[in-house]
Amino acid sequence: MNTAKNTGKLSSSFFIPREASRQAHLFKRIRMMPMYSFPHHKDLNHRLDENRNKYFIHLDLDAFYAQVEQRDNPKLRGKPVSVGGGEGNKGIVMTASYEARRFGVDIGMSVVDAKRLCPELISLPCYGTKYEAVLQSILYEIAQVLPEDCIEQYSVDECFLDITPVAGDYFQAAKLAWKIKKMIRDKENLTASIGLSWNKSYAKMATKFNKPDGLSIVRQENRDMIYSLPVKRMWGIGHRMEIRMHSLGIMTIGQLAESDFHAIHKEFGINGVILRKIARGEDTSGIAAAGTERVEKSFSHNHTLSNAIYETSRAEAEIKRMTEYVCRRMRAKDLIADHIGISLRYEDLGYQGDKVRLSHATNSEKELFHNAMEIYKRLPQPGPQHKVRTFGIFVFDLYRVSAYNLDLFNRDHLIPYKQIDQLKDKYGENIIRMGLGNS
Repeated sequence: MNTAKNTGKLSSSFFIPREASRQAHLFKRIRMMPMYSFPHHKDLNHRLDENRNKYFIHLDLDAFYAQVEQRDNPKLRGKPVSVGGGEGNKGIVMTASYEARRFGVDIGMSVVDAKRLCPELISLPCYGTKYEAVLQSILYEIAQVLPEDCIEQYSVDECFLDITPVAGDYFQAAKLAWKIKKMIRDKENLTASIGLSWNKSYAKMATKFNKPDGLSIVRQENRDMIYSLPVKRMWGIGHRMEIRMHSLGIMTIGQLAESDFHAIHKEFGINGVILRKIARGEDTSGIAAAGTERVEKSFSHNHTLSNAIYETSRAEAEIKRMTEYVCRRMRAKDLIADHIGISLRYEDLGYQGDKVRLSHATNSEKELFHNAMEIYKRLPQPGPQHKVRTFGIFVFDLYRVSAYNLDLFNRDHLIPYKQIDQLKDKYGENIIRMGLGNS
């Protein structure tokens, strides 16, 4: 199929112009796809024939946040539930239960619009640390049957598994997939959908065929299952790229796979080359295992409140909560930070932020909290007419160390951080809280 004849009609006009907007300075042009998590173009031809003998699983926990809330509160079971909102019907739907999806409630929708579609919708706040702890528990169980370098956590509710070392054919691979699903149900009382294929991209797309609680297998001989899908179902194609694909006469993944290489490269550049190869089943990227030596350069955490605030005590509580979360993430990887910063986003979309270098590198919640509050006090203070909607905290210049109590230079009070983290992993984020005041 030659699609070159249509390429002259396309341009960057598919991007939203923001120059005339009052908040134009708040937006940045970014790459179309996050290449750090998307298959790299160099991986797509590497030992292609050998890769056809591999078996990859993509595991997706069904409506994860909502499913966890329904599991923990029996009164919510069987009812339409969304996670991401809060008081006053403010916020964005981060996930919705399947009961809510039947009414048209979808991810990214405002809670107001969601409740217009489903008046009985129960909107709950998001407790990210609880969901992350549940996923880590699941990954721990999977690590009992697979080597750790065969496990890749892709997001807070998804992971990839290379099961080639323990599966010699699709029968054995499917048997292991059902075993993993049963393990998740027995351990966490949750359901998951699984896609199984010879490459990661096809496995991810296969997951959607049979949700919830399903298992779908795409072999080379039945790749028509993928080819018949609309092109928007491709991993990495959003609404605007779909429009550009349609302008080229590409409606399905199969048409993208058979499209003219030069036309795709001319219109989309290297991203188009990657998408075309993925459509053809030529993704040979492997597992980005957590065990590989990759030290993060920074950690950050942002939280948008359901109701904007201005009181110092409430701001202090929010900064304290975020400090605990970031420190816990650092300790999980035995990292310490040399810098800390905070950011404030106001109701009018205005922004304030600052950072400071610490007197010594640490992951102590007490020290980082006090530094964060010093930064906060230096910023223009919010008021009743200038409330804060979003708080952010970030740490950078990270170093890996081997000590368990990483409050390195103050030995007056040794705090068992690792043990506290283990308690939170097992019993939830609020089982114990650090006293970070001046006393």
